Amino acid sequence: MSVMSLQLGIQFQLLKTKLVAVYEKTGEKSAFLLAPMDIKDVKSVSLKEMMDDFKAAFINDDNAKQIEDSLTAISNESKEGSKFNLENLTFTLKTAYIYKNGDDTEYAFAVEVDCGSAIPDLGFVKIEKLSFKIWNTKKNVILQQLNLDTIESLVKKLDAPEKKIAEAK
Repeated sequence: MSVMSLQLGIQFQLLKTKLVAVYEKTGEKSAFLLAPMDIKDVKSVSLKEMMDDFKAAFINDDNAKQIEDSLTAISNESKEGSKFNLENLTFTLKTAYIYKNGDDTEYAFAVEVDCGSAIPDLGFVKIEKLSFKIWNTKKNVILQQLNLDTIESLVKKLDAPEKKIAEAK
């Protein structure tokens, strides 16, 4: 007797990064994958672009005016009498990866926010980038996408100049 197999898939974009999601079931065994379509194709999108896209998507909706007013208020609050311009925040989806096969699950998710022209230089502090990364995978390609600089590797970099100076003496 043959075992029934099923596959459902979708290709979509999140933060202008093309992703694929696939669910497979063969008999009692099931698997799920969410992964980038092209590991090297990473794009960014500004908060202003996201707000414009959101407005365009709901332009004919009854709530469009209320949504537009709310988005405009957020935008204006960051501009009026302030050096902050939150519309210039730029979001980059570094990776989105989930692989579930039976009881095994691997995942990686990373978003970077470029604050460069959105948050002013206060002289004593300038916030340039924020990042959020969560993972449990050991797949090299995905780990490279995360662009990890762990605390341990940062500490090693701090020790490296001292070792070079000591070796030179």
